[in-house]
Amino acid sequence: MKLIGHRYIIFCLIVFSSCGQKFDKIKWAEDYKSGIPGPNRSKMLDDLTSNYKLVNIKYSQLVDLLGNPDYIESSEISYDIIVDYGTDIDPVYTKNLDFSFSKDSVITSYKVREWKK
Repeated sequence: MKLIGHRYIIFCLIVFSSCGQKFDKIKWAEDYKSGIPGPNRSKMLDDLTSNYKLVNIKYSQLVDLLGNPDYIESSEISYDIIVDYGTDIDPVYTKNLDFSFSKDSVITSYKVREWKK
């Protein structure tokens, strides 16, 4: 019985430690080299949004932290977190981290946006 308990504890530690990942600026940037985000951005998202100041900072500070955005449109920018193409050439699921900024280039808000076909 003790052996099963120890295995269960070790299993739980492995599972919980792989769920989230501390934000790492270099891994965040490397995760997008092929033009499609890899698994690291998704794993780091919770730490990024929970432990980093993302609102009321300058646009340039955000770009310094996350790199150039994947999409830019007037007063909004976006970073791809997940893009799942399934078996098609068009995405069937996307997850993005969207930011809005003011005329003074200050980040005013962010949200995680998901879309499913």
